[in-house]
Amino acid sequence: MRPSGFRVRGSTASGPGRGLVERFPDELRLVKLNGRDWRLASSYRFRSSAFGTIEVPAGFETDLASVPWFARCFVAVDGEWTKPAVVHDWLYSPAAAGLRLTRRQADAAFLDALRVRGVSPLLGRVLWLAVRLGGRRAFRRAAGAS
Repeated sequence: MRPSGFRVRGSTASGPGRGLVERFPDELRLVKLNGRDWRLASSYRFRSSAFGTIEVPAGFETDLASVPWFARCFVAVDGEWTKPAVVHDWLYSPAAAGLRLTRRQADAAFLDALRVRGVSPLLGRVLWLAVRLGGRRAFRRAAGAS
């Protein structure tokens, strides 16, 4: 059983000729709600190589990685993909509609974040493909709510 909250530390990546850049500069602080849901206790940022800084606000609610029950024996709901999954949930939410990212761009930011977190290239592609195949309805629902 998990405690009522947990934290995931930041990630770094180096760019060509740029040295070390903090791509997830903030600690991810989560508070457990009911069932599968979590709430961000404080905001945190991801510095996307393509879309700039994406800030997920405090109070945002997420289910971490939306892994279907039948796939949980292969991929847990949380892991190195937790921070990318929360960013992706935010980008799919009605509250992020002001960013005006397309679904394809949101999924590309997710793949970029997976790479930054050190998720293996194969698993990263599987997770990216899962959101490409299964995310259409969630994105349309969020777009319709904004």
